[in-house]
Amino acid sequence: MSEFVSSRRDGRIQHIVLDRPKALNSLDLSMCRALHTALDQASKDEDVEAVITTSTSEKAFCAGGDIRALRDAAAAGEHERNHEFFSEEYAMDLAYHTHRVPTVAVIHGVAMGGGLGVSINGSHRVVTKKVMMAMPETAIGFIPDVGASHFLPRLCGGGARGLAVAIYLGTTGVRMNSADALFTGLGTHLIDDDERNAFVDAVAAIGLADALKRFGLERAEAGESAVEARIERIEDVFSRDTAPEMIAALESGEQDEWATSTLEMLRSHCPTSIVATIELLRAGAKAEDLRECLDNELALGAWITAHPDFVEGVRAVVIDKDRNPTWDPADLDSVDVDAIRSALAGN
Repeated sequence: MSEFVSSRRDGRIQHIVLDRPKALNSLDLSMCRALHTALDQASKDEDVEAVITTSTSEKAFCAGGDIRALRDAAAAGEHERNHEFFSEEYAMDLAYHTHRVPTVAVIHGVAMGGGLGVSINGSHRVVTKKVMMAMPETAIGFIPDVGASHFLPRLCGGGARGLAVAIYLGTTGVRMNSADALFTGLGTHLIDDDERNAFVDAVAAIGLADALKRFGLERAEAGESAVEARIERIEDVFSRDTAPEMIAALESGEQDEWATSTLEMLRSHCPTSIVATIELLRAGAKAEDLRECLDNELALGAWITAHPDFVEGVRAVVIDKDRNPTWDPADLDSVDVDAIRSALAGN
């Protein structure tokens, strides 16, 4: 078991706790292995009725994977190290999704990237009012992974609207609050911030269904969802065939704060990552199950982390924090979409 993950049996539940607050619970390989081990143990215990994952941090549920370590490995050409991490992380994500009992995440604070893998692939995503969710990978030269190509296109009921929302969230990395999470389906239930521990104790004592009845709040208490308020524009813009066409639609439409910020994200994020994300999410919308999506992500992730943009993106955003990456290629029209499709087809 990792020093940053603990797991204990408590009444009707197996309670898994993320405890790496200084790193906002960023996942390393030992944490992924520990989470998977805890899930396996709970699966073998016939008296466990639910698995609940929580965090000791007031700031974050889980901010994602340890991308500094992934960047160091990529820069050193140690791509097998990254392949091992992603393989084991995705196996852990799949275990949350396929577990024999409900897997419940209590999400408070930041939940990004790998943190969504631990939570959204489960059956119940209980959010507080102080939640910030995002899949910000295109800003660092990567792609939305950890099952995002499965769960994002199935938001908002799936179909054309779900895929448009997926492409919006995946290409821009826009930050979402609890109202957005509940509207899209990333969150399934809302509780008060201060009731997290009481909710977990209640599930252990009286079961998941009764605890949700006791502590669950009406969705309206989360406030207004910016995604819901702009859903028709999101569907219109992000249903276009290509990223340049999406940008053109934004440029020709109403020039309000939403259009300006969305354009800024699409123009500043890695062009190769944006095109790869669109291809990945479209493949995910057609995939039969999460396992197929994770296989796609593993194949495309191996291709893109071997690309210089990943090392450069993490440098600019995480290490030097100058927010001034030099992308290669620098524009969307120059991205080799056939190479991206080949990487996906090679899965």
